Amino acid sequence: MPTSEVIETVRAGFQLGIKTVHLTGGEPTKRRDIVELVAGIRNEGVETIEMTTNGVLFNKIAENLADAGLTGVNISLDTLDQNKFKFITGVDALPLVLGSIEKARNLFGSNVSINMVVMKNNLDEIRDFVEFSRQTGVMVRFCELTPQGPYMEDSPDFFAQNHVPKEGILNAIKEVAPIDDLKKDPFDKQNAHSEYYTLGGEYNDMTIGIIAPFSNGWPCPGTGCTRLRIGPTGGNSCVIYPERRLMGLSFEEKLLVIQELIDERQHQMDNSLFPPHHVPTYLPYRFGLDSSLVEISPTSTLN
Repeated sequence: MPTSEVIETVRAGFQLGIKTVHLTGGEPTKRRDIVELVAGIRNEGVETIEMTTNGVLFNKIAENLADAGLTGVNISLDTLDQNKFKFITGVDALPLVLGSIEKARNLFGSNVSINMVVMKNNLDEIRDFVEFSRQTGVMVRFCELTPQGPYMEDSPDFFAQNHVPKEGILNAIKEVAPIDDLKKDPFDKQNAHSEYYTLGGEYNDMTIGIIAPFSNGWPCPGTGCTRLRIGPTGGNSCVIYPERRLMGLSFEEKLLVIQELIDERQHQMDNSLFPPHHVPTYLPYRFGLDSSLVEISPTSTLN
């Protein structure tokens, strides 16, 4: 979606009461005008502008993004082992990502987190990530692998071979430190799947997060989620609902569509119109994938 279209969509949403914008991808830092886009969103009055990034290019433009109005960042990092990082990503870029984490911490303080997707081949690194969080002061969120994305076309067995359910993640954390508490606010009001725990013992109530959408009823967290999702050409009120076109519409037409999405979302929340656990409609709606590529058990990983 061209920058002008994105900013006009944000303007319409802001006029209708939307106060937070979170930029994801793909990889948002690969967009050549990402700094101008952030500045344009900030100029519309949005005060909370966050980004999820792989951290490879972020370090070079972090100050410019902060000056433009970015207020926080989630950095995706699945391993602290340089050889494993190269194997997973195909590039030898771990030092760049670690530099981005340090730069983000200096610029955004506590509004920085690391997202680690936990799989069977990096489950043994949970201890390292907890210690990394203690040393840097950057919170780590341990994310459950979900059966989504283009990789499912090439490797339909990848999920079954690598998935670690929420219970397995919690057990691995408990081997590092006792879990003392579970809380939601004030850490993240935007992600309805997120859960935050304080670690006892030598970690002195340090906070870590778990995002386990599959175990919690993937893909939809239900009434806890108030997000609208805007894609390359349009938006939807929930990932399992069809997209409505936004690109190419006038501002007045965008206002009408976004209001429809808000109303639809409110109706879903008021009437609990969300899918049963693990209904695989997410794949064709969001990625255009054939849901038959993966067999999803409705009960196998529920707690």
